[in-house]
Amino acid sequence: MTAAAGAFESRSGLSLDPTQAVVPADQQGRRRLPNSYLIRREQLTADPEQPRRIFDERELSELAASIQSRGIKQPLTVRWDIATSKYMVIDGGRRFLAAERLGLEELPCWIQEGDSKDVLVDQIVHNWQRADLRPEETADALARLRDEFALSQKRISELTGKPTSEISKFLAIHDRVIPEVQQLVREQSVADSPLTMRHLYNISKLADATAQKELAREIQTKRLTALETEQLVAKRLTRGDRPRTRLSLRAFVTSTAKVTITFQKQSVSTDDLFVVLDEVRAQLSET
Repeated sequence: MTAAAGAFESRSGLSLDPTQAVVPADQQGRRRLPNSYLIRREQLTADPEQPRRIFDERELSELAASIQSRGIKQPLTVRWDIATSKYMVIDGGRRFLAAERLGLEELPCWIQEGDSKDVLVDQIVHNWQRADLRPEETADALARLRDEFALSQKRISELTGKPTSEISKFLAIHDRVIPEVQQLVREQSVADSPLTMRHLYNISKLADATAQKELAREIQTKRLTALETEQLVAKRLTRGDRPRTRLSLRAFVTSTAKVTITFQKQSVSTDDLFVVLDEVRAQLSET
């Protein structure tokens, strides 16, 4: 062993001695995972319903260079698709695109079983954990869970592990931000667009379409922070931009108090109540 290798070994605790096993010789404490295979690339296809729609070109190029140098270290998650007679990539879309560019013949894959709802939940959670999804992509995916699979916000919260209040804000982006503003965000890269989830949620509070478009442009040209946007929207709503709606009161009597909640709308669902209670709990935790 060279002096340099010895120095590296002493600092890192890793042995460079080729006679030493990388893994223990016995099988104790480990077992093989089922459904893990090398699958030929032509037998794989991208998921057209993947929540993530936009891939950064620079990141893809860097990933392709890394794979070319070191190979794919993390298997893709796939499932068999009867319609195409191929394995559909449900997690690892960037690795799949990079492998296509490199012309790799086989890719390490883990075959997952489950229905479409389970797959979509997994895709949302995986991307959410890595902060890979743009806000409008997350909003679209959560709306699919709500509309296509008839899931309540509370159930979506349970499945994804995210607070109901956060789910509600993303759905507000999907439901109330006008298509022109949503398209504006989709057409720009993350680096070019300063519109974050908090920006879009505050835009959704404005009922007027023209006001939404003007605010989105102002955020971009002036590079307003989320806090500055929130303060600006609050001023506009106080000034009279708030849409006129009939109020709705919901009262609850507990063993120690009577709690009354006033909603700025006429129709109130159970999900609405859970969202308000989550937001109150969050505000109390900050005091």
